Amino acid sequence: MGGPERIDGGRVGILPGSFNPPTIAHLELARAARRRFDLDHVVFSLSSVIVDKERVEGLIREDRLLLLSLMAREHPWAAVAVINRGLYSEQVPAFAASFGGAAELWFIVGMDKVLQIFDPKYYDDRDGALNALFAHTRLIAANREDWDGGDLRALLEQPENLPYRDRVRPLSLPAHLKDQSSSAVRRGVEGGSAWEETLPAAARAFIAATGAFRDRYDLRAAAIDALYPLRQWAEAEVPLEPLLARTAEPGKAGEAVRELLRAPMTPESLKDQLRSLGLTRSGGYAN
Repeated sequence: MGGPERIDGGRVGILPGSFNPPTIAHLELARAARRRFDLDHVVFSLSSVIVDKERVEGLIREDRLLLLSLMAREHPWAAVAVINRGLYSEQVPAFAASFGGAAELWFIVGMDKVLQIFDPKYYDDRDGALNALFAHTRLIAANREDWDGGDLRALLEQPENLPYRDRVRPLSLPAHLKDQSSSAVRRGVEGGSAWEETLPAAARAFIAATGAFRDRYDLRAAAIDALYPLRQWAEAEVPLEPLLARTAEPGKAGEAVRELLRAPMTPESLKDQLRSLGLTRSGGYAN
């Protein structure tokens, strides 16, 4: 959990997503839900299990978590969580326990996710799962301002959904958010079209510095993946930026590091190799 040291009670909005990358639209959605439903906090929830999503391309989860944390740091009402449950009915107990059991939970989702939540194909026992979900939470169904809510009303007026109708609330968003999405940012970066104005400043700076969504970013991802099993040692011993700079170098110096990151080896062997290349503090790297 990032953000406030502790959330204990109150109205808590939970905004799930892959945040690849987090955009101004995510932030504006959180703000709008907070104002409309008088939420005390909004938690940006990064799931390691995403229902009906293919393998996530782009930013590795550690970098998405970093950017969310930087964004949340600027807003005292915002927090960040990582959750390893796919269905919202499975997430509710984890969030309730994290917030001391006293919080009123509101999931903030798009209409496509509302349709998924009510779809029986995702459950062995749909009604049991929905009863468990709506006993402890409400849904905020968000869509752009030209949406009249007809689809939502039709869904909730189906006989099997009537018991949950009062637990789902619509939220209209400004039309200018229609085309602001993480996938549009990724396409913009890859294709060289405009994307900067849809991102918070920290995300813009990160993409410029790391080459995110371009080939150069693969080196960063490979380095973090290689160092993750020995992360406590690496945080103390391996300055990441010099490592990445060496990895990107042409010629033998860079190739030696690239081969090192690609080669399977034990953590101890990796430590020895990094020391021998002068990429650790104890192996000769000077601040």
